[in-house]
Amino acid sequence: MKKRFLPFSMMPASWGLNGKSRLRAEAEYYMEGYELERAIAAIDADTDVQAEIAQLGVDLKYEKITEPEHNKKVASIQDEPWVDVVELGFDQDTPNMGFFELDWNDEFIVFLHSKGITGRSDEDAVNTWFNSVCATVLAQEKADQDYGLEENTKNGQSDVEYVRRNNKGKTSSTDE
Repeated sequence: MKKRFLPFSMMPASWGLNGKSRLRAEAEYYMEGYELERAIAAIDADTDVQAEIAQLGVDLKYEKITEPEHNKKVASIQDEPWVDVVELGFDQDTPNMGFFELDWNDEFIVFLHSKGITGRSDEDAVNTWFNSVCATVLAQEKADQDYGLEENTKNGQSDVEYVRRNNKGKTSSTDE
């Protein structure tokens, strides 16, 4: 907060302003940086949902949250199912022994339940889903007989997707 001697309402520039224009000018009078950007994001939004999403964008810009946290929160605000691979690892001594660490939102669990995928716990439901995905991938790979390494298939699509990470951990996909 900027320290001001006069309240905003006593400034001639504030006289005659109303609505979003007044709120914006007042925010600019009292705030700066991160705090100002969050306030402006809320003021410029037409709905509470848009305001929350815009403020999360500011949080991401200022690195208050990570991109996966941002994506999860946005999906939750929009009542959309979301799941992400947090970590993929393997045993140094036995490299074919590995693990996936997943993160998901409550809407993903509701989605799974709506599709008949349940368990004793949320983790069990996600595990059942993930095992099913893995089984489907294995079945597709066996059908391909190339284990997914075809550069060009009959329909012109590639089975291989190349992903590059920049120095901030963001990815971009390109088919090469």
